[in-house]
Amino acid sequence: MKKIMSIFIVLTLALMTIFTGCQNEDSKKKETKEEVKTEISKKDIKDTIVYSIVSEPSGMFNPLISNTTYDDKVNNLIYSSLIKYDENMNIVMDLAKNYTVSEDNLKISFELKDDLKWHDGKDLTLEDVKFTFKSLADKKYAGAFYSVAQNIKGAKEYKEGLKEDIEGIKIKDNEITFEFENIYAPAFTKIAGFPIIPKHIWENEDIASWNKNDSILKNPIGSGPYKFKEYKKGEFLKFERFENYHDGLCKTKNFILKITNPNTTMVELSSGDVDIADVSSLKNRDRDNLKVDGVEFISYPNRLFQYMGFNLRMDEFKNKDFRKVFMYAIDRKSMVDKLIEGNGSLVNAPMVNSSYAYPDEKELNQYEYDINKAKEILTSLNYKDSDNDGILEDEKGNKLSFVLKYPSGDKTRELIAPIIQSNLKDIGIEIKLSMMEFKTMMAEVVGNHEFELYLMGNNLDLDPDPKPYWHSTASSNEKGVYGWNIAYFRNEKADKLMEEGLKHMDINKRKEIYKDFAKLMNDELPWIYLFNQDKIIAYNKNLNNFKQSTYSDYINIKDWYILK
Repeated sequence: MKKIMSIFIVLTLALMTIFTGCQNEDSKKKETKEEVKTEISKKDIKDTIVYSIVSEPSGMFNPLISNTTYDDKVNNLIYSSLIKYDENMNIVMDLAKNYTVSEDNLKISFELKDDLKWHDGKDLTLEDVKFTFKSLADKKYAGAFYSVAQNIKGAKEYKEGLKEDIEGIKIKDNEITFEFENIYAPAFTKIAGFPIIPKHIWENEDIASWNKNDSILKNPIGSGPYKFKEYKKGEFLKFERFENYHDGLCKTKNFILKITNPNTTMVELSSGDVDIADVSSLKNRDRDNLKVDGVEFISYPNRLFQYMGFNLRMDEFKNKDFRKVFMYAIDRKSMVDKLIEGNGSLVNAPMVNSSYAYPDEKELNQYEYDINKAKEILTSLNYKDSDNDGILEDEKGNKLSFVLKYPSGDKTRELIAPIIQSNLKDIGIEIKLSMMEFKTMMAEVVGNHEFELYLMGNNLDLDPDPKPYWHSTASSNEKGVYGWNIAYFRNEKADKLMEEGLKHMDINKRKEIYKDFAKLMNDELPWIYLFNQDKIIAYNKNLNNFKQSTYSDYINIKDWYILK
């Protein structure tokens, strides 16, 4: 099949680097099992790599319903997509061996590689691909990724039960074609990069109850480099390499995600009990000590930024001037300078500031730390400390006292919370801290909307589309129904900007639209934007071929190996 390199692909991928094209699998040299076995027999290679994670996954080992970065750590080992990216953000074929984009940018077609297999030995076919995207548009689907499929022609009618199939997904021979209603700028990255799930495993299960189907979730079947083997709650998840992996056999036989205490990370890295760990939250002096022990480091821009969210369902937080009090009163610069020791930068809009969509800081209010400004706003809003107990009250006598929920296990957030508490105490706002397990916090905050303030990090995708997090349709006010517009921010102007940003293939037009969106969000402040912290990964000095990327932790995992 001849590939058409259209402006569609060039512009949707020109985010932080120059797009340099994609490669046909037929021209790519593949390692055979025999070659890997021969290489391993000649070298003294450890049979296991241990990767540290600091929080327990929630157990959503299906990428369509996954809702935490810790579940993603598991799913990204198990599942494959049509395409993936290398460390320079160039396209690399994954399940697909080539693709075509129509000249009008409304159709994308993919041809699959030959002899693809699931971990259970069943054939992986185009029916699995179609099933994955139909599931996203199913009227009973309760996950967070309908936006991936919603622009496919006929997806809306299928979701509303008006049609029995999605008109814009067609299979012919060994090719699947996705047709879109209108120009949809992130279409390629959204479709091609989305993990594919096995139809034969999930098709007979009630999609509304997928998140409760522990028997399947805890024994996931994918087509990725590693197969799921064992999960011991609170301790580890074990994987073994997939013998029929379509991209060649992994050099290391076993892979372990070890659930570790952040306080013991240094010791486990030094002793060799852990081979890879995120040490972004460690102090510089601690990383220097690890260097003495021979531990290596790699640093790169993070796709996550830290923030504090408001519950905009509450009357107290509906006034944006009141929200600005928090922004002026919290010493964010001190957090960057002291807490993360300069390994990051302030964020003033809900975007990663390394993205092309992030505007020039001159376009945004910097909200420099200013206690007097915060107090002036509070006075203008008629808040007073009538009983001189240090806590302000509103005109009805209600105390400015709020609970801040935050997850355990993330050292940075554990340190941010008391700083916020102290800063706000200085202006007469009482903050009570409530630390809980990440899974519990997700259920309370995102699922049941039971919170006043919360601390979390926002992981952003390769394409800067903010619609999944900020559009009114992404919010939920129903208990048990997850909505990734967690704060319940509903703004007609913001909705229109987000919708407009998806209609243009010209990256400069998108940039202007997202600049206006950023300026609006900089003024509205549904969140307190804190900072983007560089990601710093520590790894065993004997780990070979280890590469990392802003958008992928396992970018070339099949080539990783450790010499004893």
